[in-house]
Amino acid sequence: MKKMRRIRDKWTSDDVVFLSQLGIKAKEGRMHFYIEEEDDRYKKILNHFEDRWNAGFYLSHDVFFYEYSKEEYETSDYFVIEGWNNCGYPQPEAGFKYESISFDAEKICPKCNCGRVQTNNLRVNKLSKHGFWTFFSWLIDEFFVSERIYNEVFSPHGIEKRNVIKGGKIVEGVYQLIIPTIDESIDLSDREHEICPICGVHKYSMRHMQYPFFPLHKHPLPGIYKTKEYFGSGGQAQHSIIISKNVADKLIESKDLKREWLIPCRRADNNQLL
Repeated sequence: MKKMRRIRDKWTSDDVVFLSQLGIKAKEGRMHFYIEEEDDRYKKILNHFEDRWNAGFYLSHDVFFYEYSKEEYETSDYFVIEGWNNCGYPQPEAGFKYESISFDAEKICPKCNCGRVQTNNLRVNKLSKHGFWTFFSWLIDEFFVSERIYNEVFSPHGIEKRNVIKGGKIVEGVYQLIIPTIDESIDLSDREHEICPICGVHKYSMRHMQYPFFPLHKHPLPGIYKTKEYFGSGGQAQHSIIISKNVADKLIESKDLKREWLIPCRRADNNQLL
């Protein structure tokens, strides 16, 4: 495992010259590159751009994450999905009316947005070309699948499905996965969190990338499932999605998932990779 940095900025011609002297290829305009935190060049980059970045003009200039080895992937039986294929938004968007149309609005906390219980099929404005995808925002813990992916990957694990509506009609060959939520807590006491003053729910930071490995439940569910805990900040709230290696491998093989989107899990009871 390596701790990596994504360096992003709107580079000038002088910036490009400086970076090229460090052996880093860049071009004028907004772009990013990756560098290991232990690389001596990283400190030189920080020192060179310190005044500019401290001024706050480029708020996303420096983001860190962990890059896992092939062995760490191969020896893990479960992963948190940290990235995914995004497409569209739940409908109707105006005033977040999708909440009252597809969910029991009375159970959604008005402050932190926790407590969603789906009652009707979701409405979408776009369909992805991928066989496994979710929305751009608001409901990123609800996933959709093609009929082929559902039959080959999820149905064998007993995962149920819902129809999807677009333009007032049921979409043929596309389904929403009914992903079960595990009724088992995990120890996240060391993670950033906020407590809702209205419903009292603890909501944890979405920044999984700041942690080397996500803790796994003692009795993980097969295939795919949601954490009992909520993640997000402010009015954003979602569960984390955990999938088994068997499912992940099939989605990677079909090019509907990328390995770098996965965070290997450690068991919460012994802190060892599976």
